[in-house]
Amino acid sequence: MQQPFATLAEAASALRAGTIGSRELVDAALADAGELDPLLGVYVTRFPEQARAAARAADARSAAERGPLHGLPLAVKDNLATVEGPVTAQSRVHDRDWWRGLDAPAVARLRTAGAVVLGKTTMAEYAMGRPDPAHSFPVPRNPWDPERWTGGSSTGNGAGIAAGLFLGALGTDTSGSVRLPAALCGTTGLKTTYGLLPTKGCVPLSPSQDVLGPMAVSARDCALLLAALTGQPQRPAAPEEARGLRIGVPYALTDGPGITEECRTSFRASLRRLSELGAEIREFDFPEFGSLLAVNAVTMLAEAFAVHGGRLAADWDGHGRGFRRLTAAGAVLPAHLYLRTQYSRERLTARLLERMDGPAGVDLIATPTWPAPARPYAQEAAPGDELNLTAVWNPTGFPALVLPMGADPAGLPLSLQLVGRPYAENTLLGVGEAFQRATAWHLRRAAPDPRYRPTPLRDPDSAGAIEDPPVPSATSTVDSRTSHFADTLAAVGITPGPADLAAVQAVAHALLKAGEQPAA
Repeated sequence: MQQPFATLAEAASALRAGTIGSRELVDAALADAGELDPLLGVYVTRFPEQARAAARAADARSAAERGPLHGLPLAVKDNLATVEGPVTAQSRVHDRDWWRGLDAPAVARLRTAGAVVLGKTTMAEYAMGRPDPAHSFPVPRNPWDPERWTGGSSTGNGAGIAAGLFLGALGTDTSGSVRLPAALCGTTGLKTTYGLLPTKGCVPLSPSQDVLGPMAVSARDCALLLAALTGQPQRPAAPEEARGLRIGVPYALTDGPGITEECRTSFRASLRRLSELGAEIREFDFPEFGSLLAVNAVTMLAEAFAVHGGRLAADWDGHGRGFRRLTAAGAVLPAHLYLRTQYSRERLTARLLERMDGPAGVDLIATPTWPAPARPYAQEAAPGDELNLTAVWNPTGFPALVLPMGADPAGLPLSLQLVGRPYAENTLLGVGEAFQRATAWHLRRAAPDPRYRPTPLRDPDSAGAIEDPPVPSATSTVDSRTSHFADTLAAVGITPGPADLAAVQAVAHALLKAGEQPAA
C-alpha cells in the first residue's frame, strides 16, 4: 500500500501545510487501486487523467486559495452525478445521459472545498439488493475476508476506505446504506438528518427516506467532510464532549436474541468506555422498533416501484434479480397500506421524540450497528438477519453515526451506532471523536492479498444461495391475496418467470403482514 496517511484529517493537514502534494496522494491512490481493485470490486469507474489534472491544479494553488479539502482524493458512490463520467447506479439499463457532464450539488460542494474525485464506486443496483452474478459489474468484496459481503448499498465506499484505497467518500443511505458498509468493513459513517444535504443529482430510491452522508476512517474525518457539504465551519470537538450526555440503550433489543455474543460483548465494552468519558448510560424503551422497521420497508419498496416501475416493465431481464424482485413487490402493495404507513410514521416519530425530550429522556440512543460481523456470500442465513438496527432510523429522519467498536475472534469488524435528534450531527460527531480518542478500532486497516481469488457468487436461484430482502419477518404462509400478485404485476406490464414471481410473492406477503400489524 502506498497511502501514507492513516486518516483524512492527517492528509488534509499535510496538504494545507505543503509537506505533501495532491499529485502524490492521487498517484498513490491510483496505484493502490490498480493492485487491489481487481480483488475487492471497489470502483465502477476510475478517472485517472481527470484526477491527476485536478491534483496538478490543486498543487498550483497558493496557501490562501486552499480550501478545507484542498487536494484530498475522494470517491463518490455511483448513483451521484460527477462531471467526469456518467452515472450507472450499477444498472445495465440506467440512462447514461442522465445528468451527464454535471456535478450533483453535494459533489460540487466537495469540489469547491478542494476535493479531487478519484472515481465512482460500486453499489447495489439502484441502492437495493444483492449483486447478481449474471451481470458484468464488479462484485464488492470485504477487505477483511473477500469471501464475505461488504454490506450495502454503498459497498465500494466501505471496502475502499477499509483497504486504504482512499480515506473518504460520499455515499447515500435509505435503510442503512452508509452505515452497514461502514460497520461491516470497520470504518466510520454518518447518516445525516433527512433534508440536511441536497439529493439532486442522486438517482432516487425512496425519495422520502434517501439521504446523503460522508464515510471515512474517523468521526473527525466525517466532520471535515460534513463541514464542506453543508458550507458550515467545522466545530472543534472538545475532549469532554461526552460528559453529561444521557445515552439511552434499548436493552430489550441489545440483550435479546439475534445479537451474537461477540457483538454484545463489544457493545457493552463500548458503553463502559462512553461512561468513563462522562456519559450517563440509561435504559430507554423502544416499543416503536418493529413498527418503524415495517414503515421503512413498505415505504422504500412502494416508492422504489413508483420511481423505477416503468423502466422495470420496459426491461425486466435487464435488471438484476435482487433489485427487480424487491422493487416489483412494491407494485402489489395497496395504496391504503402506503398511506396508513405514512400516518404511522409521523405518529411513531413524534412519540419517540416526545420520550427522548421527556423527564426520563435521552440525548442519544446507542445500539450495535449490525448484530453480527459480515456474513459469507455463500451463507444462506446469518445471526441477526431479522434485527435490522439501521433501517428503523430512516423513517424518522434522525441522524446516526456508526463507529468501529471491536472485532470478532476472526478479526471481522463490529460496530457501534449512535442516534440523535434531527440536526444533532455535531453532537454525534463530537461524541464519536471522543470515543475514538479513547479507542483505536477505527485505525485498523485491512491487508487483503491481491493474489487471492475469491469464490464466484452463486446463482441466486440455486439451492442455498443468499436472497435476503430487507423486509420484516413474517410467516411464509401464502394467503388468498398472493394468487392475485401475477395479475397485478401483469397489469403494470411485468410478467416475471416462476422463480421471480415466487420471490416477489414472498417479499410482498411479508410486507402485507408487517404493514397490517397494529402500530406500537
